[in-house]
Amino acid sequence: MRAILMALVLALAPAGMALADNDVGCGVGTQIWEGQKGLPVKLAASFTNGLTFQSISITFGLLNCNGKDTVTADASEMRLRHYASQNFDRLAEDMARGQGESLEALAYLLRVRAEDRAAFRAFAQAHFDELFTHDHVTAGEMLGSLDALLAEDQELSAYTRS
Repeated sequence: MRAILMALVLALAPAGMALADNDVGCGVGTQIWEGQKGLPVKLAASFTNGLTFQSISITFGLLNCNGKDTVTADASEMRLRHYASQNFDRLAEDMARGQGESLEALAYLLRVRAEDRAAFRAFAQAHFDELFTHDHVTAGEMLGSLDALLAEDQELSAYTRS
């Protein structure tokens, strides 16, 4: 009985990742179930990622995995990533226009002061092509690019996450 329970825990362990975060990570499962919604799909994607050795994809940068990203448990970072992934299309539209509720919310999550918001909106619009470099850019990639670009800006560098 103990062996069966342990096997179930190990088999369903990836489900915890699916429930804890909007993104089940990178790997084969993410590629197979890309664009689909719902808990069963997230569990299947997470399980498949684990079953197909997601660590290999991360190590070698395969299947949209990036082994250079930062592992974090910071609640504000998790909220930022969750917001960006849930509102990704609206963020892209707002960044392209340099205005909008999604962009304002992103500025809030980045703790951009009210007096710097106009500069932040203009910055996002001016760097749109660098933030969205290809059709399949992820929210994590966009946030990484945003952080790198902000770090280079004298006026807005205080808002980097690193």
